Amino acid sequence: PLYLGADLFSNTDIRTENHPRHHAKFAKKGLATKIHFSSAFRFHGLKVPTVNNSLWFYSIQGLFRVAFEMYSKQEQLAVLENFQSKQTLHTEPRSRDVSTVRRKLQDLHDKLSESPADYLETILLLLETVNQCMSGNLEEKDVKEAVLALLKAKDWGGVYSSPLLCCVGRWLGQQFHAANSSISHKVEGFKVHHIERISDLPPAEELTTELFPEAMRTLLLHWMGLSDESTLEKRRSEYPILLLILEFANHNLITGVAHVLYSSLICK
Repeated sequence: PLYLGADLFSNTDIRTENHPRHHAKFAKKGLATKIHFSSAFRFHGLKVPTVNNSLWFYSIQGLFRVAFEMYSKQEQLAVLENFQSKQTLHTEPRSRDVSTVRRKLQDLHDKLSESPADYLETILLLLETVNQCMSGNLEEKDVKEAVLALLKAKDWGGVYSSPLLCCVGRWLGQQFHAANSSISHKVEGFKVHHIERISDLPPAEELTTELFPEAMRTLLLHWMGLSDESTLEKRRSEYPILLLILEFANHNLITGVAHVLYSSLICK
């Protein structure tokens, strides 16, 4: 949803002639946008310059940013209450959930003034994600941004005793395991296509790119210290190892080295 900028600024101390400057400031942060309308549109009750016939609108993040920067505490609370009441739930169990949400929002409102400034961006992002979830418009990129913001919110401790890393690792493993059949299908097609030159396969990096999901490659590349900043020579020298790991982990052997190693391990 978009929120009309004129409405958001209507109860502030900012003079009307200064609104465009503030709108532009929020637009630079990706929180507001100007929408131009054709001359056929007329807006009743709004002073819109006929020269450009445009209006400023704010995202939910922009709404909360304006509220936290320009509204009184009472007005901020009203925004939060209006936000959480967007969906009316009628059943008794859900009513209890709504009451719980209201209490949580009240707690959030009480703590906002004490929260560190660098947490505000994360809070706004999470509120936007919640709003999209409630509206049924939640997309993968939105979840990615919210999860990444939480992961970067603080130092979560060592790798040997991290419930968070265990949870993420378990989820990734389950997703990768579920993709095994599609990977096997792709590998089998590759083998059929290259049956005449199985001993003269493309380079390891090309094989991993063609046959395995990007997420698997990304995980191992960063795990092995072979991110985009790595030198080309280092990547070339380490990619055969990465390919072997993917072959074994996915139970799809492609290279001669993988077949020899697998046979050696099984015999033992």
